[in-house]
Amino acid sequence: MRGAEAARELKELRAKRILIRAAELGYITEVRCGMPECFCPEELGGPRHFEPVSAELSDWSPTHEYFPIPKREGGKATPDNTILAHRLCNRIDYSKAVAEITPERSRENQKSSRDGHRGERVV
Repeated sequence: MRGAEAARELKELRAKRILIRAAELGYITEVRCGMPECFCPEELGGPRHFEPVSAELSDWSPTHEYFPIPKREGGKATPDNTILAHRLCNRIDYSKAVAEITPERSRENQKSSRDGHRGERVV
């Protein structure tokens, strides 16, 4: 019943439906930031602290992260491709990932796409 409890908590936080559904199906079993690095201070509660979704867009509101297949690589918003993340942790992780794409790599990816190699990563 861990997923059911997580789903209840996510509903109270007004999280996106995909997060609630992932919890109901057991893909999310606890309300905890699932990013590789969580930036929420321990004084607030660290990875387990979340604030309800609101118009103010708190850094600590729950967001959907596409995992294991990132959205930028064609990942879909499905319960089995979902982890829970703080808004800020999700944004920082995305910024780091985008920064890893160098201009040279970007040109290689564009050439690969033109040559019909869609979906393959050029390293």
